[in-house]
Order: sequence, then C-alpha cells, then structure tokens
Amino acid sequence: VALHMDHVTDMRLLRTAADAGFSSAMFDAGAQPYAENLAATRAAAQWAHGAGLWLEAELGYVGGKPDAPASAHAAGVRTDPHEAARYVADTGVDALAVAVGSSHAMTERSATLDHALIERLREAVPVPLVLHGSSGVGDDDLRQAVQAGIVKVNIGTALNVAFTGAVRETLAERPDLTDPRPYVAHGRETMAETVRVLLGVVSG
Repeated sequence: VALHMDHVTDMRLLRTAADAGFSSAMFDAGAQPYAENLAATRAAAQWAHGAGLWLEAELGYVGGKPDAPASAHAAGVRTDPHEAARYVADTGVDALAVAVGSSHAMTERSATLDHALIERLREAVPVPLVLHGSSGVGDDDLRQAVQAGIVKVNIGTALNVAFTGAVRETLAERPDLTDPRPYVAHGRETMAETVRVLLGVVSG
C-alpha cells in the first residue's frame, strides 16, 4: 500500500509530497505541448528521485479534464508507442499514464478501450503502464486491459458514486437524522465494498 499524490501540475505542490508522507506522485503536464511536457516532467522526475519518490507522468490526452476539452476518441489524442518510449527514456519517469480511450470522471461504464494499442505500448515502454479514468470502463474491458499490459488502474469516481449514493440512501430513509456519523459510516462501508469488488476485477 502506498500513499500517492495524483495529478500534480505545480512543482511547488510536488515538493511538499515527501515531507507530507507520500511515497509516490503523478506529475501531470499532459495538457502542455510535447516539448514543454517533457522538460517539466524531466525536472519533476529528477526532483522526485532525489527525494526518494516514485514518479508517474502522462502522455496523450485522457478525456474528461476541464483544461483540455477534446474527446478521448478525437484524432491525435491517443498515446503513440514510439513517442512514449522516447518520452520515458528522456524523462526518467517510473510509470506512464496512457491515453487509450478512457475519460476521467465518468459515472457510466461505457468507455471503449483500444486494447491493441495497450499491447503495442506495453511492448514499446519499459515502465509500468497506468490507466486513468477507469471508473468509466466495464469489468470485462478492465480485465482485458490488465491482460494487455496495464499495471496500475486508477479508480476514483466509482468510489465517489458509491459513497454519495449510500449517504443519500441513509438520509432518504432517515430524514430527521442530524448526526453525520451514521450516513458517513454507511458511505464508507459501501465504498469499501466497491473497492473489494473492483480489486477482484483487476486481479482476476
């Protein structure tokens, strides 16, 4: 188990990670042009390694970000294997988040992944591949993505949906409730069960 700081875009924030107890971080310069992304990520990786942190980066456009409105299926947004291999070599990052058809913040599991591209990326890139936006990917697609070469699977929105749904359920059943502990506990338990189920999916 690791404490991971995700989607850091500011070097000043990244520099607080080690003292705050994080052992890994994801530096996200994916919205920048390639040359700027590479330079910023190389500097982030050099600092992170000096501080004893594992560093993940992103190349390509994973949909759903507010600062980059392109679709995850638009032309030119997928991660190119040859470019990814050069990027990893030039930055020294420890893992690479790749754009293969998923989108952040999806509440429906309707994303379509490019499994052939994942296989090509696995062959080209020597570090673990990361799938962001995994909440929008169905169970079978997640299993296939892992088999194709994804090593780290990021799931966040599905946990938020589970927690919030359980809170709403408790408050609907007990409208006079003012103590937050019962609905927070139900939310936490439901989220934990969602984690358990999804761990079974990605490790099966």
